[in-house]
Amino acid sequence: MKAKILFLDDIFSDLFRKKMPSDQLVWDDNWVSAVTDAMLESNQNTDIVFNVIKSGEIEAWDDLVKKEKPDIILLDLFWPEQAVVKYNDRRRGTDISLDILSKIRKVYPDLPVVCYTVKPEKELMDKAYQNGATFFLEKVTLAMPEIHSPLKYIFIYLLRQAENKK
Repeated sequence: MKAKILFLDDIFSDLFRKKMPSDQLVWDDNWVSAVTDAMLESNQNTDIVFNVIKSGEIEAWDDLVKKEKPDIILLDLFWPEQAVVKYNDRRRGTDISLDILSKIRKVYPDLPVVCYTVKPEKELMDKAYQNGATFFLEKVTLAMPEIHSPLKYIFIYLLRQAENKK
């Protein structure tokens, strides 16, 4: 079985990359590589081959979903540079993703959306679930595929749940 993951994270946006210091970009790039490697790692225990599509264009979510037809969306909940552009306030970075999450849920009610952020707070988790998150993760700061491998099994569970609904 093949499965597509649409990975929406501001680390992939030109806006973010131009604003952030290189030492933070290295950390985020390493984290993204670890997550991607964990998804793409060959695993004889599963019959699923993951294809990871990365985008930093959160506002283009609908076009991306229509074009790529993902089986799961992996959504960063903090988009500070986009919030500066939209609200002139980087602290509203979660407003960007929560709004998009709500829109995704209205158009694609059964599409699993896994949300994550560093150091989540109860209020943010509650808002994410209220806006339609299927699952919520804390962004684990260790950049090793072995640490992120369990995410693959969460995705497999979500894919099987979706198959059972058909």
